Amino acid sequence: MRLINRVIEIIKKEGFKKFLYRFYCFFNNRVNLFYSPIAIARINKIKENFRKTQDLEKLVDETMDYYFIAPTQKKYEILNLLKLLKNKAPRIILEIGTAAGGTLFLFSQIGAHDAKIISIDLPRGPFGGGYSFWRVPIYKAFKKGKQEIYLLRKNSHKDETLEEVKKILNGDQLDLLFIDGDHSYEGVKKDFEMYSPLVRKGGIIAFHDINSGLEEYGILVPKFWSEIKDNFKYLEFIQNINQKGYGIGVIFK
Repeated sequence: MRLINRVIEIIKKEGFKKFLYRFYCFFNNRVNLFYSPIAIARINKIKENFRKTQDLEKLVDETMDYYFIAPTQKKYEILNLLKLLKNKAPRIILEIGTAAGGTLFLFSQIGAHDAKIISIDLPRGPFGGGYSFWRVPIYKAFKKGKQEIYLLRKNSHKDETLEEVKKILNGDQLDLLFIDGDHSYEGVKKDFEMYSPLVRKGGIIAFHDINSGLEEYGILVPKFWSEIKDNFKYLEFIQNINQKGYGIGVIFK
């Protein structure tokens, strides 16, 4: 009876659509909590395969084939970024924009065995971010060796988020900053301005979605990329110049 009264109270106060959304979240979270061990087992298998083979292309294929963490990436683009990073074995990594977790997983596998990896992702973010809390133990399972993974479900543009990142770094500087969060012009610019000072000299800053074609959807990373790239030594990985969106831009600090 108490549950029924609570349902009626929510519907009266917030409307039927809000109630359905709440019910969906409640049900979805609990169903997926049961799925977590299955996901972790699949992820561990991919990790073990890569540990044995060190085959980057196979690692990318297996990750992209697993819908649960599949990154929104073009294979050619992310594979070439990983090839660039693998020889450097980055030890301090910050990713802005994690969503399904695919790129976070890939970075953890090519990172040093004692890497410190930080993810910032905005809950219910407008550009596809905002993973649910039940994914946290799954993302924590990405680590290998003595790696540490920090998951900040926060707005990267807030000063307190920047301060929390600095506290985690504890004086260390970033080897890799991957910016794939807010795709608006002001958003990507702010992420760059706030977090690029944390990257060491010789470190790498990478941007996703540098290729044009999706401006009508508010994706203006290409505009910002075109403004800054010539100030640095840079690389572009674009599978097809005629494609809409995607593309990874890399600058060397």
